Amino acid sequence: MASHGDSTRVDKLVQDIYGGDYDRFGLPGWTVASSFGNMISKEQRDSVSKEDLARAALVAVTNNIGSITRMCARNENIERVVFVGNFLRGNMLSMKLLAYSMEYWSAGQMKALFLQHEGYFGAVGSLLELLKSS
Repeated sequence: MASHGDSTRVDKLVQDIYGGDYDRFGLPGWTVASSFGNMISKEQRDSVSKEDLARAALVAVTNNIGSITRMCARNENIERVVFVGNFLRGNMLSMKLLAYSMEYWSAGQMKALFLQHEGYFGAVGSLLELLKSS
């Protein structure tokens, strides 16, 4: 559903606030300033589709995952991040959004990596963590 939506109808962008880019902080106009920020207006709420809302929710989640992942990786001096888990199986949109988020939040210093058998490796990681604590 999210692949058919337009999150910019739901989210408030930097350009919605400043009329374009916000050069003082180096923010391009298309940057999300407030997830679901346009939903404060009844008129705008009535004009969005379920697909737009699904896309906005996915963008919010992947932006947060990317931001938190970058901060954790930076704190641990990790250069490469590999994303695994069944959530990504056949979910090209989520992979694309995560890759973009990682690159954006790290200013191009980090790239998101994805494995072909993501669900299997998520299970292996869980098993290894369980064995480590036993």
